[in-house]
Amino acid sequence: MRKFIYLFLMVFAFVFGSCSNGFEGQDYQTVSKNQFSEKFIKTFGTPAADQDWGFNEQIQVFDYTQHAATRGHNVNRNQWANQYDVPANVTAAEEQAVLNKLAQGSGNRDSKMIYNWSDFFVYHVHKGTDSYNDHAGQSIGVASDHMNHLQAVFPDGRYDHINDFNSGQQNANWWTIEGATLMVNSSTSDFAYHNTIDSKYHNNYTVIDGATIGYPGFYYICFDFLANGDIEQPANKNMGVDRNYNYTDWIVRISPATFNMSGAIRIIAEDLGKADDSDFDYNDVVFDAKVANVWVGEKNDNRLIAYIRLQAAGGTLPLTVGGVEVHNKFGVNIDDMVNTGIVSRPTVDYQVDLGPANWNISGADAVKSIPIVVKNGNNIITLACETGQAPEKIAVPITFQWCSERTPIQKIYPLFSDWVLNKSVVWN
Repeated sequence: MRKFIYLFLMVFAFVFGSCSNGFEGQDYQTVSKNQFSEKFIKTFGTPAADQDWGFNEQIQVFDYTQHAATRGHNVNRNQWANQYDVPANVTAAEEQAVLNKLAQGSGNRDSKMIYNWSDFFVYHVHKGTDSYNDHAGQSIGVASDHMNHLQAVFPDGRYDHINDFNSGQQNANWWTIEGATLMVNSSTSDFAYHNTIDSKYHNNYTVIDGATIGYPGFYYICFDFLANGDIEQPANKNMGVDRNYNYTDWIVRISPATFNMSGAIRIIAEDLGKADDSDFDYNDVVFDAKVANVWVGEKNDNRLIAYIRLQAAGGTLPLTVGGVEVHNKFGVNIDDMVNTGIVSRPTVDYQVDLGPANWNISGADAVKSIPIVVKNGNNIITLACETGQAPEKIAVPITFQWCSERTPIQKIYPLFSDWVLNKSVVWN
């Protein structure tokens, strides 16, 4: 028996070697899943032999090999228009709403983003027209003409160039989506522009929350022009320009890049943390999943990519989906129960590389291959779902509402028990 288990784990590690379980350095150990199966059968009865737990032929694998990419600072709309929910273009009314808000006064105070998104859209909003004089008393002309190389800045100080933003504007229009760049694996912790007057980067700006001006979900980075070169030397006074604190010299809009989840399914799972408990709420992790064969530019290869949208984490054990610890992704402690009636957090999107593109894999098998791994003490458990056996994860429609904390699934969905015995029963 031990040899069989060891062989199984070696095969699993080989097949899914591209996906870390998130618990590096830990040894795989067997745990008794029999307890889970026994309590499931005791509660609901013996599953029908053909019960596939929602992992059926209706699940698709999408083909994004011609129309998608996952590289950062991507200005090519034809590469990501199908992959993401693309925000609407900035309108003249929207631009004016931002300017009206700034006209109310900022109190001469810079502000920063409160969220640090890794994937986000950047849209041009406004190129300023204010002119300035340098410390030598000479006009530099329109300040925004000297604002180049828009940068996203990581918390550790690294810069990430936001392509095509120069001279206080966005310099390329692709398709019908104007003034936009997609940033992937980047940061919104800070922003900066390069000033041609003093050849320095400056991060003086204020942030407007779009919810305060009728555009919720958007944030506006409003830069103020400044040059503070070597102005101690009389000959270098042309390198110094004082601020006017209007924050209208260059304005861009940012918003989180969320996946186009049309065609996705929802996965609900039990983490097996309570083998002595018959409380099946199937909310220890809840996420939406969509799998596609995708052309990945930085790898110059077609890859099988899973798009994940975390919805809830009702368990209190370390748990990874595709190698990503879900509590950490929500920004909470391991013992915080998220979006099950305890702690509330917004959904979180990320993607998982499942390996080389697989043109023959079924949609059901593709989604089932997204590893859900739980650490319980010294045990590391990969959740399974086999036809006719007690399910540790279940596929449901994306509209399914999961149970609140410690609410048995059969209490909210009385036909669940009937469905266990007959997969043709509509239970949700």
